[in-house]
Amino acid sequence: MDGLWNVITKTTGFNQLNLLVCFVRGLVWISLAASIFVQRFQWIKILCSIWWVFSCTLVSVLNAEILLKEHRFQIFDMAMWPVHILTVLCAFQNHGYFVPQEIPGASLCDPLLVHKEMHKQTGLGHASFLSRFTFSWMNALLSLGYSKPLALADIPSLTSEDKAEFAYQKFVHAWVSLLRERASNKSINLVLWSIARVYMKENIFIAICAFLRTICAVVSPLLVYAFVNYSSCSEEDLKQGMAIMGYLILAKVVESVSQRHWSFNSRRLGMKMRSALMAAVYQKQLKLSALGRKRHSTGEIVNYIAVDAYRMGEFPWWFHTLLFSALQLFLALGVLFGVVGLGALPGLMPLLICGFLNVPFAKILQKRRSEFMIAQDERLRSTSEILSCMKIIKLQSWEDNFKKLVESLRAKELKCLAEVQFMRACGTFIYWMSPTIISSVILMGCALFTSAPLDAGTIFTVLATLRSMGEPVILIPEALAVLIQVKVSFDRLNTFLLDDEIKGDDFGRTSKDSCRKGVEILAGSFSWDQQQSLPLTLREVNIEIKWEQTVAVCGPVGAGKTSLLHAILGEIPKISGTVSFID
Repeated sequence: MDGLWNVITKTTGFNQLNLLVCFVRGLVWISLAASIFVQRFQWIKILCSIWWVFSCTLVSVLNAEILLKEHRFQIFDMAMWPVHILTVLCAFQNHGYFVPQEIPGASLCDPLLVHKEMHKQTGLGHASFLSRFTFSWMNALLSLGYSKPLALADIPSLTSEDKAEFAYQKFVHAWVSLLRERASNKSINLVLWSIARVYMKENIFIAICAFLRTICAVVSPLLVYAFVNYSSCSEEDLKQGMAIMGYLILAKVVESVSQRHWSFNSRRLGMKMRSALMAAVYQKQLKLSALGRKRHSTGEIVNYIAVDAYRMGEFPWWFHTLLFSALQLFLALGVLFGVVGLGALPGLMPLLICGFLNVPFAKILQKRRSEFMIAQDERLRSTSEILSCMKIIKLQSWEDNFKKLVESLRAKELKCLAEVQFMRACGTFIYWMSPTIISSVILMGCALFTSAPLDAGTIFTVLATLRSMGEPVILIPEALAVLIQVKVSFDRLNTFLLDDEIKGDDFGRTSKDSCRKGVEILAGSFSWDQQQSLPLTLREVNIEIKWEQTVAVCGPVGAGKTSLLHAILGEIPKISGTVSFID
């Protein structure tokens, strides 16, 4: 309506009707603004939305045409422009595009005592596309947190796809399928490939967001170069200037949105990977055989969960950071060559030197990180053994000796940790200094080769490009350090998850109705050493325990009482015989 009245008053000479025009426009605005909030029927919502979309489009086209032709505009008309855009957003909001939709079946008449059982779900699970795109599904929680301190009951539950049970089931499915294919290639890391197979789609989406952010970050110096050149031209071309400004704003908006989605989805994916691996380690230690328990102590298993699996939460973010930081660095070098020419060639020398120096640093860092994890496992194993035997240590007054042992292991661990931190500090120092050195060398190369004039456009573009190069140059060494730690954790988790398990095939399970025997062992021979280099622990055992029968196992120390219980539980490898029990 506003655009239509502008056309009428500016083209047909109805200037004498200004008062009438303003009055009618005011009535129309008031009625249509009220229609946004008072909508009883769905067709009224659709009609108002169509009206406001066409009105905003007409006003935008008219104002853009006036600005391009007359090179001026009225402040009132431009002030009405954002009002039209806001009304369009309000119209779409009435359809639920920018707010999370209500859960079907929810009602104000529900009993108040059922809220503990029916816990509300996060808005992400039923959010629309626009709500996901703008993160407006968080508005309800943010407004609640603004009004009062959040309690645990106010935090919504996770969606089904974000829960640890669902993530673990997907991981196990991929793990089992890869375990069958492992006969052809036993050198692959099954944990890594299982994670890659399960979360391939999420990683592709994160890569697209990171790629858009990288392209926008590289294009921004070129837009600055074009804008500086446009401002220094004697001839003014408003269309060209508006196009440059529009592209610059669009690049920044796309960069900001893609950065937010990259960060959110990578952290969300990291939580899924972390919970899946934690559950996998927990389930594995329940099925771990006796030989496996010897190789992996309780402290080491805790370390797998608290350190190695927890570290996977940062893996997606740092993986894509390393990949696209290198791409951003390569594209920024291309921009420098395009703007400066041969003057950028000397700047490659310090960059290549820093890159080659990083290779030995990375190898040494990986070696030291592996040594640190081994020292940490050894300290945790010794500490757990000392704590379990604390009564004997106190009785024999051995506190000082074991204290010195723990302190020596701790000193060894601290030595490895200090070497790791020293190598990281050296790598960070080199990459922090490289932007300053590279910019100085490039400007000196421009002065020597005279490949480009040192005017405002060239200098601003070089500084903007080097500024875009500064972030990846700083992040690359840190990303390499984190990925080295992740690689070590992948290897440790893969070794643990592939270790020996209690074999359920060696035991027969019968139902209670078909057999009254609770436990039965016939000619059973068991040994802790599967290679049979040591004598059998239990030989030719025959035992029958009926259902609901109480049996006492008696004998001197070392007779095999505990070994018999382990044999029934399946924790001692069976050499021969049969074992059956009621399931």
